[in-house]
Amino acid sequence: MHEEAGFSIWEYSAIVFAVVLIAKLVSKKTRTVDVLWLILAGALLTNLGLLPKHNVFLETIGEWGIVFIMFALGLEEDLTRFSQSLKRSMGIALIGAAFPFIAGYGTAYFFGYDHNSAMLWGLTMTATAVSLTMMSLRSDRMHRSTAATGIMTAAVVDDVLSLVGVAILIPIILVSSAGQGGEAASLASILWIIFKVAIFFAITLFLGLVAFPETSPPVLPANASFYQTLDYKFSRAWAKFGVRRFLMLHQGEFTPLIMVAIAMLLGVIAFELGFHPAIGAYFAGLFLHADYFIHKATRMVKNVDGEQVREAIRDDQFDKAQYVIDHLSFTIFGPIFFINLGGKLEFDMKIVVAALPAVVTLYLAVVVFQVASACLAARYTGRYKWHEGVMIGLGMLGRAELAFIVINIAFVQNKIIDITQFYTLMFTAFLLNLTVPITLKIWKPYYLGFKQLRIFGTTLSRPEPAPVPDDMPEYKEMMEAERKRYLPEK
Repeated sequence: MHEEAGFSIWEYSAIVFAVVLIAKLVSKKTRTVDVLWLILAGALLTNLGLLPKHNVFLETIGEWGIVFIMFALGLEEDLTRFSQSLKRSMGIALIGAAFPFIAGYGTAYFFGYDHNSAMLWGLTMTATAVSLTMMSLRSDRMHRSTAATGIMTAAVVDDVLSLVGVAILIPIILVSSAGQGGEAASLASILWIIFKVAIFFAITLFLGLVAFPETSPPVLPANASFYQTLDYKFSRAWAKFGVRRFLMLHQGEFTPLIMVAIAMLLGVIAFELGFHPAIGAYFAGLFLHADYFIHKATRMVKNVDGEQVREAIRDDQFDKAQYVIDHLSFTIFGPIFFINLGGKLEFDMKIVVAALPAVVTLYLAVVVFQVASACLAARYTGRYKWHEGVMIGLGMLGRAELAFIVINIAFVQNKIIDITQFYTLMFTAFLLNLTVPITLKIWKPYYLGFKQLRIFGTTLSRPEPAPVPDDMPEYKEMMEAERKRYLPEK
């Protein structure tokens, strides 16, 4: 039923999970991130014919994986910190999207391609693959850092800008390529896209700020705003069957299943409104606070006088549920996405050689433009520190879903670009994805302050080792290991 030439889906499944296990073990042994090995393995095995180039079943499981990953990352993020970072990240998103577009457009123009091709090159280099970055940061236990939150919030805004950009520019390019002029993108279609973006954020904010919380102000203020009135009335009505009771059905027996259902529901909403489902899942995790998972019950115990009395039980189910979600995300389904991502690269040496000069030029241009622009924007518009700005710039190098959608529209569906351009864009996206985990790993000791870097009199690294927080055991353990590695006792 789900068979490709030579292997059944069960044999492919066995190969995939063996690759995941080997990648995990190699990453532990070499102190690298497993994403790097998963992408490389996907490319190698696909070109050797051991994995299929296209398989609906595996690709669907991979899409599940990225939704689970983003949901799990949302669970670990703090909503207050995310909202504060969102305000600081607007400039990063705007500038961090514009300069890679310029790099793509300029490179295509330099190699003699026409305006339509150049526009597609620019669009391909625009959107950030935030899932790749966050997975890499999580492997290094850096996903709860200030820079990681900055990357995530900037990527959310970047995703909106890229979505609108594709919606506006692709119709213009398609009609222009057909020789009918460039006035095809009507004002109505553009406004419709913007309207859907607004609807998506309105729904998610309503769920997160009004529907999920079960508390309401005890008294409605005399001059209450529309939002205060809505929040007050809805929260009071919702408290009878709020999200805590839903999550704790049958004493939390089905909590992980209910959480996944909520994530998929918001994923559907995101998908129907033009976003990747993973964005909706991320917001689902972001809005599910840990205090929603406290199960309130009682039990009979003996008091100091030997009498049987009823005692309240407070059983925190959040850690148990998060453990299940993390394994689904980072150990089982999530890695398949990155294997599939690597499998998108097919080798034809004649075309590779012909495309190589453009690949190198485009790759270097995007790296320089993306890192420099995002870093400077983080420093001067978001007021991030230099070491955080560099991390944000490096974290925004990845190219994934939207890039491949644009490439598919341009080459597979409409033949606007030729096979050489197709390989150029595919190889560049592949190299950028490999660069993310490598450069983040290299920058980690500079970010933590264990190594120093000064350029033109400016200290780009953290001036001194970062403090170790007591309330984050994993981060504390990582910091102590890095301290022993870079600052050995004399």
